[in-house]
Amino acid sequence: MFTGSTDLAIEQHAFAIYTNAVFAQVQKEIIKGKFLCYITNQSETSDSSLLIDVTHLDKRNNITNVYQVTYNNVDQSASCSCRNFIRIGYLCRHVFCVYRLKNVERIPPQYINDRWRRDALPKHVFSISSRYGVNPHAPSVMRNEILDLVTECVDVARTDEDALAKLVDQLRDFKINVLSRQPLSTTENESNESQMEEIVGQPINIPVEVANPEVARNKGCGTHTRISGPGEKAKAKPPKRPKQLRLCKRCGLYVDDHDSRNCLKVAAMKAAKAAAEQQRQSATGD
Repeated sequence: MFTGSTDLAIEQHAFAIYTNAVFAQVQKEIIKGKFLCYITNQSETSDSSLLIDVTHLDKRNNITNVYQVTYNNVDQSASCSCRNFIRIGYLCRHVFCVYRLKNVERIPPQYINDRWRRDALPKHVFSISSRYGVNPHAPSVMRNEILDLVTECVDVARTDEDALAKLVDQLRDFKINVLSRQPLSTTENESNESQMEEIVGQPINIPVEVANPEVARNKGCGTHTRISGPGEKAKAKPPKRPKQLRLCKRCGLYVDDHDSRNCLKVAAMKAAKAAAEQQRQSATGD
């Protein structure tokens, strides 16, 4: 239902043509065009158009800028120096300020972008029958068609309060007639199986065959040895790096088993080992 913030008919026209998101932005421009903009100067041009200077105020009523609007009295076309319509696709507050002065009650069709319209997409796109996984049985198809018809009627009369009131009265009378023939309290209670069939869209007694899935073992899972791929097998392993010799500053030799910190200990161990080996050989020779 339309709830206007101003008494301008152009606001209601914007609500009828634009989507909710775009109308919220256009409504802001209409409100600011009424309360935060005023006309300071008018002059005629050679082609019977008007050059109108519109002063723009901020929220504190301080003048921020002055824009020039070119208005044509013949086709009600208008162009503003802020170029809001060129950049975004809907009119600015300065043009709406001029339209308020000229008593323009409808937005000209050349300034209504099709991409912002409520009816940009055809109605059948939003119908229940166009959704995925719809129940194809005849009762379900007819119920969906009833809902689509009601939705279309509401969309047509969405901005006309009298038409909406008549539609509500007609639906209320139709509901009373239907319930008088078969009240809800006297309808047969459906079983759980029939309700599930209606939700799923398939009968319950269809045979279902389920096979065990194939066993798939991931690479390296379990306690078995990790399986190497062909690329890993074909790649040659790099040779091991030889031990790097380091200079021992105590003995002055390039060695790989000690350094200056443990040179004496290693030398003593080597000497003890050599003495033990010599003693063993002498004992064996005796």
